[in-house]
Amino acid sequence: MYGVYKNDLEKKFFIAYIMLFVVGLGSWAFHMTLLYNMQLFDELPMVWGLCFAIYLLTGIKYPRSGSQLVSNPILSLFLILFCITFTLFYLYYPLPVVQNLSFGLLATTSYLIQIHMIRTKRCRLCSCLFALSFTSYIVGFSLWNVDKFYCDNLTSFRETLPSWLSPTTQLHAWWHCFAGYGTYLSLMMTIHLHYDFHPRKNNSLHINKCGLNIHWEDSQGKLK
Repeated sequence: MYGVYKNDLEKKFFIAYIMLFVVGLGSWAFHMTLLYNMQLFDELPMVWGLCFAIYLLTGIKYPRSGSQLVSNPILSLFLILFCITFTLFYLYYPLPVVQNLSFGLLATTSYLIQIHMIRTKRCRLCSCLFALSFTSYIVGFSLWNVDKFYCDNLTSFRETLPSWLSPTTQLHAWWHCFAGYGTYLSLMMTIHLHYDFHPRKNNSLHINKCGLNIHWEDSQGKLK
């Protein structure tokens, strides 16, 4: 969020970081309390955040005109209706499969759009960020499934370890770490793609390959 503010990027990216923060906060609240309300605080923003990510990605090639409040109004309306429908349905029928399918569908859609955008622009940095983001998600998802299907074995193994080492075997926690980092990298890639398609005069946006630094450089390679 500080990088968005410091580099005077569009405010919609600041909103995206806030949504990512809310997802992390909701996940922390749920796992600390295991309350149903906190579970909703965890799961609903995940779907809302992915819908906003899709909006950001599609807005790169189809930006809003001066008279429009949002880019691609029809898609924006569809995403809003999807969020409302999903939320109401999930509140009345809190089935895990509903959330999992919705999240999986949106995540897949997001990655497919990213692949299309990268192939269009052929940005090596974006390709690197995408690969790292996707790998982070796959590693995290794999660890989550190992934890889910071999929970008893992991619990027994954990009991044989020193107390200071046993937390490292909480594979579900690693899923959250890898998924969070993967989402962060995906957002950084979206920002870079946006300014590839809509560059600022005589300036280029630079992000390191780990996504930990973002800054403007002028045509001579000097920091702005």
